[in-house]
Amino acid sequence: MKIKLFIAIVTVFAVLTACGSKETPEKKETTTNIEAKSSGELKIAFYNLDSLKTMYTYYKVQDSILVVKGKAFQGSVSAKEQSLQAYISSKDAQAQQGLLSQNDIAVIQQTIQQKQNALMNYQQTEGGRLENETMDILETIGNRLDTYGKEFSEMNGIDILMTYSKGGQINYMHSSMDVTESFTNFLNEKTAELESEIENDTED
Repeated sequence: MKIKLFIAIVTVFAVLTACGSKETPEKKETTTNIEAKSSGELKIAFYNLDSLKTMYTYYKVQDSILVVKGKAFQGSVSAKEQSLQAYISSKDAQAQQGLLSQNDIAVIQQTIQQKQNALMNYQQTEGGRLENETMDILETIGNRLDTYGKEFSEMNGIDILMTYSKGGQINYMHSSMDVTESFTNFLNEKTAELESEIENDTED
């Protein structure tokens, strides 16, 4: 199962807590000057998706959390597999020494089957839960990019805001059309406002 693992948990949430302090964050530039490109008077700009992954705070934090959870899940699966293998090896050695009756062996085989089923269920349940959490975060990020991208474009008079990433469909974009930094600043600003609003709603 391939799970894209974006963002230890205590450390990340400590960072989140620190970031959520009442100190006023530094105001960064969220507007940009874009020259008209292409036909007519269309104003076209782009942001670098790869850079956004490291500059957009919400993306970085969530990715770090998911990475930690993913590693913990894989470690748990590995430990359960090793435990099962150790059990099988131990009982096999006992059988080789003639220490087990046919009835004992039948009971052990049933136990092994139960352990294997439990491990498979754990992988499917926990793995599926982690995958769903990952998809939810990615969908949320995508929705924010859509909504805030529209606001950013309207604020800066941009007609077309494109996404650029290495190996993507767009081979080249002139640097004069790059609004990654200002767009990221805008994303962080709008996300901070949203999180503050949610926090205030919780306190009410």
